Amino acid sequence: MKRYPRLLTISIAATGSSFLAAGAGLSASRISNPPRLEKGVVVSLEEAAKTAHKAKVNIDRQGVILKGYDPVAYFTLHRAIKGNASFQTRFGGATYEFASAADKAAFHKNPSRYVPQYGAFCANYVKKGELRDIDPTVFFIYKSKLYVCSAGDEAKEFRSNIDTNIQSADSNWRQLTGS
Repeated sequence: MKRYPRLLTISIAATGSSFLAAGAGLSASRISNPPRLEKGVVVSLEEAAKTAHKAKVNIDRQGVILKGYDPVAYFTLHRAIKGNASFQTRFGGATYEFASAADKAAFHKNPSRYVPQYGAFCANYVKKGELRDIDPTVFFIYKSKLYVCSAGDEAKEFRSNIDTNIQSADSNWRQLTGS
């Protein structure tokens, strides 16, 4: 990449996009097809970041994942427990809710242990190459990973040949998310 004095390169890894923002007093006219610049900031940056998060995680309008169910409880209690908005944290572009302060603390110690696979989209539909919503009460843990599905029959189908289905879902997930 050619270096321009006083130019800032801003990359959004989730979309693979790069933008060049002009520093104060510099013209962006040398850049072919530049993004719209306003006071040295790329205006579309925030929009691109929002789109990137939406493509990776299944969240509601408030940004809550797993429809507000506690991700730690799936592992510790082996059942779906509704979280409490009083115990929230943000991770990976989503807001997680917990049933207790202890569960929130456990999540903070090792969040990647508790996050659902495939951004909390239905594992069986990801295997089929589609992003579908879930029923957070339909879940299973396999090799210390949380999988959620849209319905009991979807979970049953996914578990029927689980290792092969995980390989297919992993491959499709990379294609669906561009990662």
